[in-house]
Amino acid sequence: MKQRILFVFTIAVFLFLTTAVSAMAEEYFDTKDIDKGLIHVTCDDGGKLKVMIQKGDKKYTYDLNSAGETETFPLQLGNGSYKVSLLKNTSGSAYKLVASKTIDLKLTKQNAVYLTSIQNINWKVDSKAVKKAAELTKDEKNLEKKASILWNYMVKNNSYDYNKLATLSPGYIPVVDKTYTDKTGICYDFASLYAAMLRSQGTPAKLVKGYAPKNAAGYHAWNEVYDEGQGKWVVIDTTYDLQILPKNPKVSMIKNSADFNKVYEY
Repeated sequence: MKQRILFVFTIAVFLFLTTAVSAMAEEYFDTKDIDKGLIHVTCDDGGKLKVMIQKGDKKYTYDLNSAGETETFPLQLGNGSYKVSLLKNTSGSAYKLVASKTIDLKLTKQNAVYLTSIQNINWKVDSKAVKKAAELTKDEKNLEKKASILWNYMVKNNSYDYNKLATLSPGYIPVVDKTYTDKTGICYDFASLYAAMLRSQGTPAKLVKGYAPKNAAGYHAWNEVYDEGQGKWVVIDTTYDLQILPKNPKVSMIKNSADFNKVYEY
């Protein structure tokens, strides 16, 4: 009899904990835009927070503000089962699990996620950069030509800041309108700005991080833009182009993908 009571008690505790974790997940995770491949995360617990998104053996980890401001993250690893976790720093580099949620992604249009506003490509319809993109492409319907128009604007109106990288704090995230207004920045800034301008005008665009030894020393950021006519992604590196343009006015917008080693894409 005691064993039966213990068994029933154990099941009750398990159900209670499962319900509690589920309730916590609902508190932190918002899936209203799951049809766009997005997850919104909010937490005001204070301290250092991270969001971990896993699918199979692939994992993306992001810093999350602890002020209760909602941030948006992409589920860019294709359809299937994702585990999204919220982690809080306990000491040093150690983190504890606060809540987690399993999400089954079933996008009918795989490129939908690359048309959205996310943490490191954060834009709104009234953003200055978006208004400029709309102005520049207002008479153009072809998505590939829009990409060319915006590339031309990027490489002719921005300059690389050679001192900025040394002053950045860990977890730096570009601010699209600041880059647009300042007209200077690093590769991460330009890749974020170009992606935001493209996405706002209906052209799927990725922000990519990795290595491109022929174009940059060390870790680099560039873009992949979807060419609807060819049905494939093409590599565009505005940071390299805006630096090389004064020496080579005929620099090609489309790069050889073999020269780029992708590590992460957003």
